[in-house]
Amino acid sequence: MFRTALVILAFVVGVLAATAQSAMKVPDAQDWGTMRLPKQQFVEAELPIENVAKSGILKILEVKPGCGCTKTDPDKWELKPGEVAKVKIKLNLTPSQSGPIVKTVTIKGLLGSDTIVKVVMLKVNLERVLLIGPSTFVSFNDAAVGAESTVPMTMENPSNTSIKISKVIIDGMIKADLPDGTVLGPREKRELIVRCTPDKPGQISGSIRFTVSGNGDDDEFIVQAYGNVLKVAGK
Repeated sequence: MFRTALVILAFVVGVLAATAQSAMKVPDAQDWGTMRLPKQQFVEAELPIENVAKSGILKILEVKPGCGCTKTDPDKWELKPGEVAKVKIKLNLTPSQSGPIVKTVTIKGLLGSDTIVKVVMLKVNLERVLLIGPSTFVSFNDAAVGAESTVPMTMENPSNTSIKISKVIIDGMIKADLPDGTVLGPREKRELIVRCTPDKPGQISGSIRFTVSGNGDDDEFIVQAYGNVLKVAGK
């Protein structure tokens, strides 16, 4: 009998907890779909937070964005049944990103004594004029003072029309053979070697910035280089 009572109690507690969680209604995801990198380098949306409980005040405790996101405070912190608050979110994008990007926003609320936690997925798929592989980040893992280290990359034109690379700026400790005005033909794939010859121990830093024109669009890119120099060549 005692065990039966415990089972019933656990069931009731579970139902009440599930009911409390469902009292705060937010979207499962905000999906901006597939797009080119916007000129302002961010996307925005307005998330609704609704109290769908039959009774009780829903208090919004926190709206916490993940890395790469910002938000404004909700226009309401306390919601009666049926009321909706709105919060503006912004997902920051950079020229070093491409492909699917997923971030999160965590929203916490309180209904009575029950804490409610919901996670909203933020999704966008950045379609680029140029494909860079294996990544837009170059890592020099075994660099030594006085020795040249090289990292190969690929640059691929995925379209059926030619594209042109311009406004090339290479700075920091790296070098790369990427002349201003380089043209990649339709579906052409080309190797790019990034080089670094450290003159002292420490951190490696550098970047390659350029603009790609094609298909009526200008797309900005940043390839960032990093690494640590911990030894001297030949020692």
